[in-house]
Amino acid sequence: MKPLNFEEKLVWYTIIGTYGLYLFGAQPIVIPIVAWILVGYLGKKIWQQSKDVPDNRQITIPFTAWLWLISMCIIVVAIVMGNLDANVDNVRLMKSVFKWTREHALWGLLPLVACLNIRPKLLYRAVCILCAQSLIVIPFCYLAYLLRLPSSSLYVSPLAKVGGNSPDLYSVVFYFLDYDSNQVRLTLFAPWAPNLALISLIYFFIARQETNKTWRRIGMIGALVMVLVSVSRAAVLSFPVILLLTWLLTNFTRPGIYFATGIGSFFLSIFSTQITNFVSSFTEQVHGARATSSEARMNLVKLSLNKWWNDAPIWGHGYTEPIGPAIVYFLPIGTSGCGTWVNLLYTKGIVGFMAFAVPFLWSLIYLVTQAHRSAIAKTGLSIILVFFFFSFTEELDLLAYLYWPGLLMLGLAFRAEVQLTPVSIRKPLLEG
Repeated sequence: MKPLNFEEKLVWYTIIGTYGLYLFGAQPIVIPIVAWILVGYLGKKIWQQSKDVPDNRQITIPFTAWLWLISMCIIVVAIVMGNLDANVDNVRLMKSVFKWTREHALWGLLPLVACLNIRPKLLYRAVCILCAQSLIVIPFCYLAYLLRLPSSSLYVSPLAKVGGNSPDLYSVVFYFLDYDSNQVRLTLFAPWAPNLALISLIYFFIARQETNKTWRRIGMIGALVMVLVSVSRAAVLSFPVILLLTWLLTNFTRPGIYFATGIGSFFLSIFSTQITNFVSSFTEQVHGARATSSEARMNLVKLSLNKWWNDAPIWGHGYTEPIGPAIVYFLPIGTSGCGTWVNLLYTKGIVGFMAFAVPFLWSLIYLVTQAHRSAIAKTGLSIILVFFFFSFTEELDLLAYLYWPGLLMLGLAFRAEVQLTPVSIRKPLLEG
């Protein structure tokens, strides 16, 4: 498998070079630049496109990609208005807009990039290679723990002064110890363990579309191992649910599904009390595993929603505060601990919230309707479900540069509006 053109080369070498970029702390800077370069290249291709080009080679931007692009432009308007309402200086305003170009903008740019001549199978193989690299790196991380090497960052890249945001985005870390359980958790090329779990689930669903059995198995195993070493509660809970939902939503038109659902509902009603007690007990155990983290998140959500509603309901605050009160362990109000939706309300107001929610919901509906017809749409459905579940615990826009292959995969699924590939729905659940 080799890239055949300019756009494929950029995608291919950026993905398989992830660990190299991580060691230099260059991911938050390089990947947004790659996205903007590819969008510029797309614009050039469209500009040079003549009427003589056959229809099957014409670059066509699907409606869903346009919707994401327009919505992300609305978000930058909300950012500007929020900053102006807060009477911030021009430097702060420029920083907020620059931050948008590397975060929310990627949700609008990468679906456009997918309109270029990028083969899905190239993306599948590149992700499998990255998962294989992770299987090699993981033992060294645990060896660092056994040798009692520092759990703090080994170094912070000088690029942190250029890129801004948290120094954690530019830090190189072998491992860290959970402050509640003292358990070893790995972050690999991500700044925080929950983000690694999010990326790993996305990679799992991309890797299982690889046609080469050996690479597919390596990719899927590597992705699952990455989930395990992150020790993420959200990933453990959501993974089986996403598998089941993807299967149900892909097969919901089949009569057998209605029959099975009816039988399942009957047994659920019989054992509803036992199931409710089990879920409650399991939930308490999960929250109890990291009681401090759960308590901090709940307090963050309450404070953020209260401050949004009372201070800036329409346009939001424009930015998060650098440090929060002691009750939330000094975590910034409105930050990633609140999840995507609360963060949107706090920083971009109801305008920014709707600008992200509308294309997100539309994408989910579209992929549900296409998943039974297209293998790519089915993969996109799994990815959008991953984003949905993690949106309640993670700030999706902040780390778009990490899971950008997932956004590119969504773009390829949207491109299936005009290019449909049949998908078999009789294959085993874990093998696509």
